[in-house]
Amino acid sequence: MDDAFLASLRCPLDPTRQATLSRDQAGLVCSGCHATFPVKNGLPILTPDEAQLPDGVRTPDRLPCVRDARRADRPN
Repeated sequence: MDDAFLASLRCPLDPTRQATLSRDQAGLVCSGCHATFPVKNGLPILTPDEAQLPDGVRTPDRLPCVRDARRADRPN
């Protein structure tokens, strides 16, 4: 995967789609929530059910980016 393609990708778990992805030995890592997505046969697998969540996070709805987006949507 080339750098231009990687630069266009965003984390699918981030509701605002602002978090970028970077290469890691394990796959692609989100700059916001630190979830890791596998790369299989050179293709990134950017589906939530394939994500390896950070330690201590059991479900995607517990990620900081998802919780923050929900708080922002709530009326004050």
